[in-house]
Amino acid sequence: MKKIFLFIIIFLGSCTTPIGGAKKIEDIKPQETPSIETIEAGLWMQMNNYEEKLKTSGSRLKDKDLEKYLKNILCNLSPDYCKDIRVYVQDMPYFNAFMAPNGMMVVWTGLLLRAQNEAQVAAVIGHEAGHYIKRHSLKSWLDAKSRTDLMVLLSIGLAVGGVPAGGDIFNLTQLLQVGFMAKHSRDNEREADKIGLDFLINSGYDPYEAPKIWENIVKEMELGEVNKPLSFLASHPAPEERIKNLKKQIEEYKNIKNKKKTNELKDKIQPHLKKWIKNEIRLNNKIEQTEFVLETIFEDNKNKYLLKFYKGEVYRLRGNIENNYDKAIDYYNESIQAKKDFPNVYRELGLLQLKKEKNNEAKKNLKKYLELAKNPKDELIIKSYLN
Repeated sequence: MKKIFLFIIIFLGSCTTPIGGAKKIEDIKPQETPSIETIEAGLWMQMNNYEEKLKTSGSRLKDKDLEKYLKNILCNLSPDYCKDIRVYVQDMPYFNAFMAPNGMMVVWTGLLLRAQNEAQVAAVIGHEAGHYIKRHSLKSWLDAKSRTDLMVLLSIGLAVGGVPAGGDIFNLTQLLQVGFMAKHSRDNEREADKIGLDFLINSGYDPYEAPKIWENIVKEMELGEVNKPLSFLASHPAPEERIKNLKKQIEEYKNIKNKKKTNELKDKIQPHLKKWIKNEIRLNNKIEQTEFVLETIFEDNKNKYLLKFYKGEVYRLRGNIENNYDKAIDYYNESIQAKKDFPNVYRELGLLQLKKEKNNEAKKNLKKYLELAKNPKDELIIKSYLN
């Protein structure tokens, strides 16, 4: 447990300014690094070690094109700090992003899945850059250090030598413990929100996409367990408060001309979309929440067939309880009505009909799958079912 708390405080913590009359901490300057004898340098060395682990970790999504795309968003938002911040994508199916004091920014795939356009992603990236510029991690550490009841926890692993034995930023249990610092982090989160929105507006993005992403998160939460908020919200202001503050800040700007959203994000995540959606379906036991996420992803009518297909997957993957298979078949048929040449739906429909012992209908759909898919990898398996 000590290692978990240490990880949270140093890595994800964002709290109020140091107490006890400490000297004001200035914003970090572009290309600035801390002096070797300072506490901040020790934090940087810790995070440098973690970053080296992340680079080769199996949880890192090694998609250079996607990481470059996110990095370009960062550089567009804040050119002065472009060289200082590295952006990584971590394959975690939850809505989250975080910023380390050494310039390591990590974006989780669950966030990219839920973002509807580039402006929404830019709002989060700008927010995290705000944490870096304002040195919120250092402020968080100094504030925690001043609390005597945490001194023992904070003394572990802060030696210049490196990471505590067994320390691992890829342990999901540790990552979800961020709520430990929640009551201390609100002011810094609000400050980062303001900086992020400034970046968004000055870069020509539609600023109303910033509160919109939070409105979607509120809706998703309301459909699930209210007492189990998404991990990103544990140390952040309540979404309702954040939405109100962002909209109020937008109103203070005059003559906002550019309101770009761009749809390039969808193209960048397309290679991973199937896997991310399957992970979302498997890990979320609340059907209403999962369906809402799908409706957010496939909001345009041209992808209606995918929306219906994946809704069918929601029910199929939960097994044949409460008529789930019948509901899945209905959604698959609706997908076919929306687009008659999508091969995957015929495959899943046919295999499900075999389970339901509707053999004639199953064979018809499996044959259609082979016809449309054209030499799929599972061709021999499907033909064995037909025989």
